[in-house]
Amino acid sequence: MSIHIDAEHFADLVVKANPSKSEDAEDIAKDALELYITSYRLAERYGQISSSCLDTTEILKKIKDTELEFNN
Repeated sequence: MSIHIDAEHFADLVVKANPSKSEDAEDIAKDALELYITSYRLAERYGQISSSCLDTTEILKKIKDTELEFNN
């Protein structure tokens, strides 16, 4: 049994639950954007892994080992 996570909704919740500590508007936007994209991609990755695994423990281990590749 896999658990479906809506990546967009998940990323929204993560950003709302973790406000930036910066006082500069541009830095706040950058922090929020980075957190949103990371959260979204991680949720997508979870979806990909969970479709091929039956064990939740195995899924969580793979997610913890996931390296999100961001090109600067």
